[in-house]
Amino acid sequence: MNNVPEERLVDLIRQTRLGESHAYRQLLEGCTPLIRQAARSYLTRFGHQSFTEDIVQEVLLAIHQKLHTYDTEHAFLPWLRSVTRHKTIDLLRKHRTKLTSLDDEDVGEIEDTASQNDATASRDLDVLLKQLKPPAGDIIYLLKVEGASVAELAKKYDLRESNIKVIVHRGLAKLSKMVLDERLGTP
Repeated sequence: MNNVPEERLVDLIRQTRLGESHAYRQLLEGCTPLIRQAARSYLTRFGHQSFTEDIVQEVLLAIHQKLHTYDTEHAFLPWLRSVTRHKTIDLLRKHRTKLTSLDDEDVGEIEDTASQNDATASRDLDVLLKQLKPPAGDIIYLLKVEGASVAELAKKYDLRESNIKVIVHRGLAKLSKMVLDERLGTP
């Protein structure tokens, strides 16, 4: 995760916090290849590299929801690596993969002291999911929040597993675009 200079990413975060919409887009665009590289590396160790784009979407959504918790006085790349590592671990556990350490560092949760922000983020997520064409919002919620499997959702909605994956992929892409458009003030 060292392709984009740390200072540049922190500068983009500062600009984003000052309301400069172009900085937010550049931040996400700068983070995406770093997240993809790290996620692919982690997932390859467990034979699940096909989930790389799922992790990328999860981490981008987490950045949107938790960027306010990042302190610009500290290094950003370790924070980003930590978020990516945690989202990867969550996915691997969901798929009942026997985990070994993803790296030499201890894997700990990012401290979150803003439970009120969590409630707001949950409401925001509900609002966003309701904007998707049914049943995409429900499927994404059940898969990503409740931890349902693709097979369970395929059976529940009488669809093929590949259709569920396409719905989730397209829905997450649309959610990312909606969040970015909202952040940038684009209609």
